[in-house]
Amino acid sequence: MRCIANYEIESEISVVSDDVRLKLQHPKGQFHVRIKNIVRDDYSTPFLLSLQIIFESPSLEEAQDIVQDKLDECLNMLAFATGASVRRHRTKQIVDCTSAAGMRECLVWADSVGHEDPNPFLDENIIVSIERLLQFDPPPAVRRALRWYRIGIHASVPEDQFQYFWFALEILAEYQKVPEKVTNRCPDCKSPLYCETCKTHPTHRPYAKQAIRALIQMVEKTCDEKTIEALDKARNALMHGAILKEIENKLPKSSEDIVDVLGRILFSALVHQFPRELFKERILVGSPTTYVHRTMTGIAHISTIVQNDKDGELDLDSMGIKVSMVTDGPPQSGRSSIIVMTPEQHKQLGLLTREKGDHQELCKRVYNRVEMRDKKVVALVLSTDMARIRDSLKRGETGNWQDLFREIVSANSSGSGSKAGSGSGG
Repeated sequence: MRCIANYEIESEISVVSDDVRLKLQHPKGQFHVRIKNIVRDDYSTPFLLSLQIIFESPSLEEAQDIVQDKLDECLNMLAFATGASVRRHRTKQIVDCTSAAGMRECLVWADSVGHEDPNPFLDENIIVSIERLLQFDPPPAVRRALRWYRIGIHASVPEDQFQYFWFALEILAEYQKVPEKVTNRCPDCKSPLYCETCKTHPTHRPYAKQAIRALIQMVEKTCDEKTIEALDKARNALMHGAILKEIENKLPKSSEDIVDVLGRILFSALVHQFPRELFKERILVGSPTTYVHRTMTGIAHISTIVQNDKDGELDLDSMGIKVSMVTDGPPQSGRSSIIVMTPEQHKQLGLLTREKGDHQELCKRVYNRVEMRDKKVVALVLSTDMARIRDSLKRGETGNWQDLFREIVSANSSGSGSKAGSGSGG
């Protein structure tokens, strides 16, 4: 079947005129591309190009994977030919354009939820810890390794993350490489190699891989030989043009795990660079459960009519169908709070969720984010909701929902229930 995929591309370059649509054809007929500017009214938003790829696919379900390679090829050539930064901003649709008219099968990507809440982690304890760590003036090698660790955390592609982490680890390994010479070892039995002519075991300063292995074994005592070999294989494969997905069946862990393993080893190696005396007092630092970035995407499979534009081609920008993902709460940056209530108070809160008013959504969120503990109802309250509750009570406002929360908060404060405290992010 013939399909067309519609992308928005964040770009440093634009088509020379807003009313021009450029057409690009692959010389072997593998795909066709249409490119035009997306005109902005609000210049605080990034500039985007509209890039549409027409290609062949066995089915609509397989089209998403098939067109990804074609998109990469287009973006690679755009970057190479222009020297400009181009990257996918989002996918809008993939449409079956096989038939000349009538209903068409479409995959429509949902708009983002509009916000991704941060992890409310920064507090005074972290600031004090940073101040203590700043007492150490790292040498240039350690400073550069810290920089590549930061860049690796930020990178969105696992292959990039692995390469950045490995680069940082190699810098540290070379920096603290032991001066003692080592022997070459047999690749099979790992015994020192012997020269029959010289009647000796030749030695040399550790090579980069040997230095990295020594560093890993020093900072991660539980890291076994199989894991070290897997990391080395992944690094070699990436350096020779492979991607982690292509070699994951050869590794003891999945591509995401191998990135996380390397990230944790690098973090330990960086910690070892700081003077031991800095840790005589308590220092709080955080490490992620995973370094790999994941996003949630909603895709709707629909049948609809798509109109043609003035050139007789499908006008995907005027489909008139919008798919959105919504969250069950407003954007948050502060830490959520925990409050405890009785089952009867929770029942009253349930009645308030059906009472019309601007408090209804707040009550629903508190009512639904609960669990039972020791015959008490423990609720997780979003930071914005807790701020509104406290502000309302401080002002002395009265009403059904204010009176109920006044009762709950008072009980928590007096100790008749577990005291209100901080919880994890909503």
